[in-house]
Amino acid sequence: MWLTLILTALALTTFAPRPTVAQTLRTDDPIIRQIWDEGMERSQTEALAQALMDSIGPRLSGTEGFYSAVQWLEDRYAEWGIQAERQQYGTWRGWDRGILHIDLIAPRVRSLEATILAWSPGTDGPVEGEVVAIPAFNTRAEANTWLSTVRGKIVLTSPPQLTCREPQAFERLATEETVERLRQRQNALDQSWRQQVGALGGGNALHRLEEAGAVAVLSSRWSGGWGVNKVFSAGTESAVAIDVSCEDYGLLTRLAENDQAPRLRINAEAAVTDERPMYNVIGEIRGTELPNEYVLLGAHLDSWHAASGATDNGTGTIMMLEAMRILKKVYPNPKRTILVGHWG
Repeated sequence: MWLTLILTALALTTFAPRPTVAQTLRTDDPIIRQIWDEGMERSQTEALAQALMDSIGPRLSGTEGFYSAVQWLEDRYAEWGIQAERQQYGTWRGWDRGILHIDLIAPRVRSLEATILAWSPGTDGPVEGEVVAIPAFNTRAEANTWLSTVRGKIVLTSPPQLTCREPQAFERLATEETVERLRQRQNALDQSWRQQVGALGGGNALHRLEEAGAVAVLSSRWSGGWGVNKVFSAGTESAVAIDVSCEDYGLLTRLAENDQAPRLRINAEAAVTDERPMYNVIGEIRGTELPNEYVLLGAHLDSWHAASGATDNGTGTIMMLEAMRILKKVYPNPKRTILVGHWG
């Protein structure tokens, strides 16, 4: 019950008005009241979250961001007198990433909003190329003929969105007929692109594109609103793989499909390296009466690289840290051993 109260207090600490103890706790247990007071009145969650999400930032497996977070956790636990250690569980491919800059240089000049996909190769200096969309194919032979034309080019590999305005706005402001018409057009467009990619080899299409000499593949996985994309991992080994924002991807698609010769300059600093060790960080407050029975807390530490890793799962990481801090201060000699796992 004490751990439940701690986590409840942590969830309320930053955002909720602070109720009095009398309003909230129906117990006279002094430990529970101290736990609540420490969490509500002397919370460290905001400072911990700022350090992890702002300063360290994304924690992709095999990158320096992940190792910085591991060291940071060990340092925090050491400050609080909590035993903690990193435990290697395997290896993962290393990845070093620097800047990404992608610019439309023809038929006009515009810097684009984009993010390199995880574990993508880089460009080894700026590269330029014409942007092309995958055309409609009637046969696999037509697809093979088109592949012979992509050397040195930048290929659009996702269906564009007809609009990047969130669906909720259309459902609220447009007529039902307009909403339905837009939905049907987008579904037809998505189906057409699936058929085109299928003609190129389906799941093997990206490899066929890079084997044919494409210098970059662009995609866009729109989340359905507010300018946010889902950014995951690359499926290429030599061609740089980049996610482009919904609006900019639509711009490139329209330029390409209207034969207006869009051309990009891309500078992507990234390199896949040798395998690197991966760790879980395990913290422990040893039990005094039943040390071989355990209460386990946990959250995963790693995150995707395109954002700060706050909701997935920096919030959980901070909750576990703060719970252990409070327990060590208020309840340093628990009956059972309390373990926390920050999982890689």
